[in-house]
Amino acid sequence: MGEAVGLIVAAVIAAVVAFLSLIITKEQSVSEFRQEWIDALRKDIAIIVGRIVAIHGESIVKSKENQDVLWARLKGELTGFNRVIVRIRLRLNPDENGVKEGPATKAVLETLERLKSMFASPKPHFHELDGLVNTLVDNAQVILKENWDRVREGEPVYQKAKSRSLIAVKVFTGIGVIMGIGYALYRLNLLCI
Repeated sequence: MGEAVGLIVAAVIAAVVAFLSLIITKEQSVSEFRQEWIDALRKDIAIIVGRIVAIHGESIVKSKENQDVLWARLKGELTGFNRVIVRIRLRLNPDENGVKEGPATKAVLETLERLKSMFASPKPHFHELDGLVNTLVDNAQVILKENWDRVREGEPVYQKAKSRSLIAVKVFTGIGVIMGIGYALYRLNLLCI
């Protein structure tokens, strides 16, 4: 009978280890995808700020030129600008409800819309540009930090599995110790009789 209990315990331990390995592997993949997402968002924020500076600079320097010539110079920048805005919007969840990430996401999306409107206007209010760029970058940093913390600490499922597995190890260790002591006492009783 002792062998059967040992086999059952070994099977349960093997199943728990296999389950935990599955969770760890899945969560590691999710963290890798999240890291790629962070890198892509960081790159797109840098691209959009660069395009804003280029568009603003070209429009100031060339403002005295014919509007058709100016449009020809800026068309590529504006097309790229709008493309990057769409990529950022597709990466962000407008319904994000994290304590810090939610408001930051909403601020980034609102700022992108204001920038898009500004550059679509025949008379852009360039005096607002520095504030909008700062708002965009500051809130993007909050989003990036929150997601980096999530990568570093592990996804929520991983955190739960980790804490529960530690509890299970402690419980099984305790049961093993109790059973070992009980078995030793049983053997001593047999020897004393």
